[in-house]
Amino acid sequence: MLYLSEETSSQKNMEAWLQQLNNPQFGLVKDSILEILEPRLVCCDYIQRTAEFAFDVKNWQLNPQKGLHGGILVTGFDVSFGLLCHYYAKQNMISTISIDTTFLKPVQETDTIHYKVRITRMGRTIFHLTAEAWLEREDILAAVSNATFMKLEQTFPTPV
Repeated sequence: MLYLSEETSSQKNMEAWLQQLNNPQFGLVKDSILEILEPRLVCCDYIQRTAEFAFDVKNWQLNPQKGLHGGILVTGFDVSFGLLCHYYAKQNMISTISIDTTFLKPVQETDTIHYKVRITRMGRTIFHLTAEAWLEREDILAAVSNATFMKLEQTFPTPV
Protein backbone atom coordinates (compact mmCIF):
# COMPACT_ATOMS: atom_id res chain seq x y z
CA MET A 1 0.00 0.00 0.00
CA LEU A 2 1.13 3.51 -0.78
CA TYR A 3 0.82 5.95 2.13
CA LEU A 4 0.51 9.68 1.84
CA SER A 5 2.61 12.48 3.28
CA GLU A 6 3.45 16.04 2.33
CA GLU A 7 7.01 14.96 1.50
CA THR A 8 5.88 12.47 -1.15
CA SER A 9 3.27 14.63 -2.90
CA SER A 10 3.82 14.69 -6.65
CA GLN A 11 2.12 13.85 -9.92
CA LYS A 12 3.70 10.39 -9.90
CA ASN A 13 2.65 9.74 -6.30
CA MET A 14 -0.90 10.95 -6.96
CA GLU A 15 -1.26 8.61 -9.94
CA ALA A 16 0.14 5.67 -7.98
CA TRP A 17 -2.10 6.35 -4.97
CA LEU A 18 -5.26 6.66 -7.09
CA GLN A 19 -4.36 3.54 -9.10
CA GLN A 20 -4.85 1.62 -5.83
CA LEU A 21 -8.59 1.82 -6.57
CA ASN A 22 -7.99 -1.38 -8.56
CA ASN A 23 -6.77 -3.16 -5.41
CA PRO A 24 -9.65 -4.72 -3.41
CA GLN A 25 -7.43 -4.63 -0.29
CA PHE A 26 -6.85 -0.85 -0.53
CA GLY A 27 -8.24 0.71 2.66
CA LEU A 28 -10.65 3.06 0.87
CA VAL A 29 -12.03 0.22 -1.27
CA LYS A 30 -12.23 -2.76 1.10
CA ASP A 31 -15.71 -3.16 2.61
CA SER A 32 -16.91 0.18 1.18
CA ILE A 33 -19.21 1.44 -1.53
CA LEU A 34 -16.15 1.71 -3.79
CA GLU A 35 -16.06 -2.07 -3.82
CA ILE A 36 -19.44 -2.21 -5.62
CA LEU A 37 -19.21 1.01 -7.67
CA GLU A 38 -15.76 0.07 -9.06
CA PRO A 39 -14.49 3.55 -10.05
CA ARG A 40 -11.48 3.69 -12.35
CA LEU A 41 -8.91 6.45 -12.52
CA VAL A 42 -8.82 7.97 -16.01
CA CYS A 43 -6.34 10.77 -15.30
CA CYS A 44 -5.28 13.26 -12.66
CA ASP A 45 -3.23 16.44 -12.39
CA TYR A 46 -1.42 17.15 -9.14
CA ILE A 47 -0.73 20.84 -9.90
CA GLN A 48 -4.24 21.61 -11.19
CA ARG A 49 -5.84 19.55 -8.37
CA THR A 50 -8.06 17.63 -10.79
CA ALA A 51 -8.99 14.03 -11.43
CA GLU A 52 -11.26 12.08 -13.72
CA PHE A 53 -12.93 8.83 -12.72
CA ALA A 54 -15.03 6.46 -14.87
CA PHE A 55 -17.98 4.42 -13.58
CA ASP A 56 -19.97 1.86 -15.57
CA VAL A 57 -23.73 1.87 -14.99
CA LYS A 58 -24.88 -1.43 -13.49
CA ASN A 59 -28.34 -3.03 -13.49
CA TRP A 60 -28.85 -2.61 -9.74
CA GLN A 61 -28.44 1.18 -10.14
CA LEU A 62 -31.42 1.59 -12.47
CA ASN A 63 -34.75 3.25 -11.71
CA PRO A 64 -38.07 1.78 -12.96
CA GLN A 65 -37.62 3.59 -16.32
CA LYS A 66 -34.28 1.75 -16.82
CA GLY A 67 -32.28 4.95 -16.41
CA LEU A 68 -29.66 5.60 -13.75
CA HIS A 69 -31.22 6.46 -10.39
CA GLY A 70 -30.44 10.11 -9.57
CA GLY A 71 -29.13 9.20 -6.14
CA ILE A 72 -26.52 6.96 -7.73
CA LEU A 73 -25.40 9.81 -9.99
CA VAL A 74 -24.96 12.00 -6.90
CA THR A 75 -23.14 9.15 -5.14
CA GLY A 76 -20.69 9.10 -8.07
CA PHE A 77 -20.06 12.81 -7.54
CA ASP A 78 -19.62 12.29 -3.78
CA VAL A 79 -17.18 9.41 -4.30
CA SER A 80 -15.19 11.32 -6.94
CA PHE A 81 -15.01 14.47 -4.80
CA GLY A 82 -13.99 12.33 -1.83
CA LEU A 83 -11.23 10.48 -3.67
CA LEU A 84 -9.65 13.75 -4.79
CA CYS A 85 -9.96 15.26 -1.31
CA HIS A 86 -8.48 12.14 0.29
CA TYR A 87 -5.30 12.57 -1.71
CA TYR A 88 -4.78 16.17 -0.57
CA ALA A 89 -5.95 15.51 3.02
CA LYS A 90 -3.18 12.86 3.27
CA GLN A 91 -3.78 10.57 6.26
CA ASN A 92 -6.69 12.65 7.59
CA MET A 93 -10.27 11.50 7.24
CA ILE A 94 -12.69 13.76 5.39
CA SER A 95 -16.41 14.45 5.55
CA THR A 96 -18.90 15.80 3.02
CA ILE A 97 -20.46 19.07 4.20
CA SER A 98 -22.65 19.79 1.17
CA ILE A 99 -23.29 18.70 -2.41
CA ASP A 100 -25.44 20.54 -4.93
CA THR A 101 -26.21 18.72 -8.18
CA THR A 102 -28.05 19.79 -11.32
CA PHE A 103 -29.26 17.02 -13.64
CA LEU A 104 -29.07 17.89 -17.34
CA LYS A 105 -29.55 14.67 -19.35
CA PRO A 106 -30.70 11.14 -18.52
CA VAL A 107 -28.13 8.40 -18.07
CA GLN A 108 -28.92 5.10 -19.78
CA GLU A 109 -28.28 1.56 -18.57
CA THR A 110 -25.41 1.04 -21.05
CA ASP A 111 -23.57 4.28 -20.22
CA THR A 112 -20.16 4.86 -18.74
CA ILE A 113 -19.99 8.10 -16.74
CA HIS A 114 -16.82 10.18 -16.44
CA TYR A 115 -16.71 12.42 -13.39
CA LYS A 116 -14.27 15.29 -13.93
CA VAL A 117 -13.55 16.88 -10.53
CA ARG A 118 -11.54 19.91 -9.48
CA ILE A 119 -10.61 21.42 -6.15
CA THR A 120 -11.32 25.13 -6.67
CA ARG A 121 -10.22 26.22 -3.21
CA MET A 122 -8.30 24.34 -0.56
CA GLY A 123 -7.94 25.81 2.88
CA ARG A 124 -6.43 24.26 5.98
CA THR A 125 -9.59 22.24 6.69
CA ILE A 126 -12.19 23.12 4.01
CA PHE A 127 -12.18 22.01 0.36
CA HIS A 128 -14.44 23.58 -2.30
CA LEU A 129 -14.92 21.48 -5.43
CA THR A 130 -16.74 21.46 -8.76
CA ALA A 131 -17.41 18.58 -11.13
CA GLU A 132 -19.05 17.55 -14.36
CA ALA A 133 -20.49 14.15 -15.24
CA TRP A 134 -19.93 13.30 -18.90
CA LEU A 135 -21.34 10.30 -20.74
CA GLU A 136 -18.81 8.44 -22.83
CA ARG A 137 -21.32 7.98 -25.63
CA GLU A 138 -21.36 11.10 -27.78
CA ASP A 139 -19.59 13.12 -25.03
CA ILE A 140 -22.85 14.28 -23.37
CA LEU A 141 -22.81 16.51 -20.28
CA ALA A 142 -25.31 14.74 -17.96
CA ALA A 143 -24.93 16.71 -14.71
CA VAL A 144 -22.88 19.30 -12.86
CA SER A 145 -22.15 19.53 -9.17
CA ASN A 146 -20.30 21.47 -6.52
CA ALA A 147 -19.41 20.40 -3.03
CA THR A 148 -17.74 21.36 0.20
CA PHE A 149 -15.69 18.86 2.19
CA MET A 150 -13.97 19.11 5.57
CA LYS A 151 -10.63 17.59 6.53
CA LEU A 152 -11.11 16.04 9.96
CA GLU A 153 -8.61 15.77 12.80
CA GLN A 154 -8.99 11.99 12.87
CA THR A 155 -6.46 10.06 10.83
CA PHE A 156 -6.56 6.64 9.23
CA PRO A 157 -4.74 3.99 11.21
CA THR A 158 -1.47 3.03 9.55
CA PRO A 159 -1.29 -0.76 9.08
CA VAL A 160 1.71 -2.43 10.62
